Amino acid sequence: MFRRFGSRAGLMMVLLDEDETAQQDAFMFGPPPLGPGAPPLDRLLAYGADRLRFVHCHQALMSDAIREPGLRYSGPFALHRTHVRMLLETAGTTGDLDTQADALIALLDPEYVAHQIAAGRSLDQLTAAWQDTARKLCGH
Repeated sequence: MFRRFGSRAGLMMVLLDEDETAQQDAFMFGPPPLGPGAPPLDRLLAYGADRLRFVHCHQALMSDAIREPGLRYSGPFALHRTHVRMLLETAGTTGDLDTQADALIALLDPEYVAHQIAAGRSLDQLTAAWQDTARKLCGH
């Protein structure tokens, strides 16, 4: 099995691929507010809510998929970071956009989300906190 996928992390990436592709299609080509056609801040807020639901639903697979350091910052994870950075820039955010995008993406980390849920925070609370942080970064 590992010859085909290279590692357990590689296998987890393959298992995530179909759902990950569907989510990417939604934020790149789908209807607003997640997809094009909505103001950048609205898209960013919709993205955060959608991604948190995805991470919560796929937490175990995602955690295993990013165990290899190279996978944590490549492939679909790099696309998500680029998307968040682009939305921050389009929203007119100033300052270090790379660091700001990294900060928002860090709040979507599967281990972080699992820890927060285990500590008693709800997905709605995590979504509200993520969106509040995004608004502040965008000056709202």
